[in-house]
Amino acid sequence: MNSKQILSKKLSEIRLAIEEMLEDKAIKHKVWNFGAYDIDPKYLVIVVGTETEIQKQELRSDKSFNESLKNLLEQFDWPEAAREHVVFSIESQEAVDKQSNGNWWYHYK
Repeated sequence: MNSKQILSKKLSEIRLAIEEMLEDKAIKHKVWNFGAYDIDPKYLVIVVGTETEIQKQELRSDKSFNESLKNLLEQFDWPEAAREHVVFSIESQEAVDKQSNGNWWYHYK
C-alpha cells in the first residue's frame, strides 16, 4: 500500500469510529471529510453534520465528545506532525440552509 492508500484507510477508520461514538446519541448525522490530506495530512477537515442547531450545540458543548474526536487521530496513528492542524467541524443543516442556501460546499469554501 502506498502512503495515500494508508491515509485513506486510516481516515475511513476514523470516520467509522465517529459514527460509533454517535450511535449512543439520538442525533441524526452524517460524517464526511474534505481536504488535500493526500498532499499533506495536516490539510484535513472532518465534518459531523447534524440536522438542527440544537443538535450541533449539544455536540459542540460535549467536552468528552470533542476530546474523543481529537484522540482518534492518535488512536489511528494519523501523522503526529499533522494532528494539531486537523479540524473537526460540527455544523448543522439549519445553519447551512440559512447561511449558504443549503450548499455545504459553498459553506466551507
